[in-house]
Amino acid sequence: FKIRNLNNNIRARTKRKMGGGKSKFAVTNWDVAEGEIKTDKKTIDESKPVSEHSIITLNKHTSLNQREYDIRDFQNSLLYSTKAVEGTVKWFDLFGKEGQNICRVQTTDMTHKHWDIYRYEIPSFEGQQPDEEASTKAGGQLYKKARVEITWDRYHGDVFPYGPPNPEQDDATGVVLKDAILRVEEIKSITGQYQSFIPSKGFLSEPGENKQPLVSYWVWEEAQNTHKIKMHLAKYTDLALHVVLAVLSNMVRTERAAGVVE
Repeated sequence: FKIRNLNNNIRARTKRKMGGGKSKFAVTNWDVAEGEIKTDKKTIDESKPVSEHSIITLNKHTSLNQREYDIRDFQNSLLYSTKAVEGTVKWFDLFGKEGQNICRVQTTDMTHKHWDIYRYEIPSFEGQQPDEEASTKAGGQLYKKARVEITWDRYHGDVFPYGPPNPEQDDATGVVLKDAILRVEEIKSITGQYQSFIPSKGFLSEPGENKQPLVSYWVWEEAQNTHKIKMHLAKYTDLALHVVLAVLSNMVRTERAAGVVE
């Protein structure tokens, strides 16, 4: 009864327009837009970045579970999957198409504004030490990869990489670097819609031939038996990172709709 009422509450609230951004989808030339990642060393799973404009789908397992998806390409081939971490209400793991552990994503505070992305077994930089507490809980070595900072009142989140500490710092597990590499913005819309761009490039009022405002755009497609996200990705973009961000953004939207966080 409580779950049914919560679902009804969420549906009622999400009929109102949410988000604060204006869509740049229509002014983005997806044939030339790019995410500027030219090497696999810069993706969170060390896989090659997207090589061309691509459309992928995140298929939600059930209407209630916000953390479990199959991610497939336009040929319906499995690319990744996500699964809730047992015993938690927010954490989830990202798996490769062969079922291998890639990343763990967990919130670091009660307000759910700060999220850490950990890489299983592979350090992010030379000399990095695994996070002892996170590794113990995971049963394997976890290395800090990136931090996602959610700004609730502005309907956006920024992604910051972890890097080595400077001489004045003493944290061999890594420190959050000051420059964001990506920003995700929720669009003001009845349906869940999001866009991402590189903050250092910003939004261009008149996109040039080789400079486009967006690197990704995704939208929820829901019906009685359909619960999925359709995502556009520009070339040279980190697919695994955007999968993580799509799952996170949906969790944030669901919490806001349920009135968990105002």
